[in-house]
Amino acid sequence: MPNKTISVPDDVVPIIDGLDVPFSRWVTDQLRRHSASSTLTFAQQLVADAALAAGERLSEQDALAVGERMERSAPW
Repeated sequence: MPNKTISVPDDVVPIIDGLDVPFSRWVTDQLRRHSASSTLTFAQQLVADAALAAGERLSEQDALAVGERMERSAPW
């Protein structure tokens, strides 16, 4: 993947320099923390998916969402 460049205000540069880790690593860690706190647990996903199905055929959009959640939570 090619490197991407972002622009930041000059007053932010000292903050980035004081992180003690590369900025890209810091951003990656922050995004992972956000993702972990904003996603459902596996058990919550199962309950949500069961509620969606509720004995009815899922819409294509709902079925795709279920599949994507299952793929994200797969332990590989």
